[in-house]
Amino acid sequence: MNLAIALTAARYGAAIANYTEVVHLLKRADPQTGKERVCGAHCRDGITGQEFDVRAKCVINATGPFTDALRKMDDQKNPDICQPSAGVHIVILGYYRTICAPRVEARGAAAGIESS
Repeated sequence: MNLAIALTAARYGAAIANYTEVVHLLKRADPQTGKERVCGAHCRDGITGQEFDVRAKCVINATGPFTDALRKMDDQKNPDICQPSAGVHIVILGYYRTICAPRVEARGAAAGIESS
């Protein structure tokens, strides 16, 4: 899915950078409020070591388990909000739901598969 999103973005003119890490966030003052807002990121290419800036009108934190690390780049005082957990997601066609259904424990973790 990530590849599909990247390829679609490229088709619409976006520049794609793989093996890239955010070194620090870029900020500027909002002209209306005067508050600092994130306007991009200073990045490093993980293969070449080259550093470059990526600027954007809107920056979205879609970093999954790395959410807290990026939030702390914005402000060290930001509390941790992400509780990572291990798991597997399996998607099957609706037809197979009549053959088997997941058994779910009270705590919400799938405990196995039972035949119906």
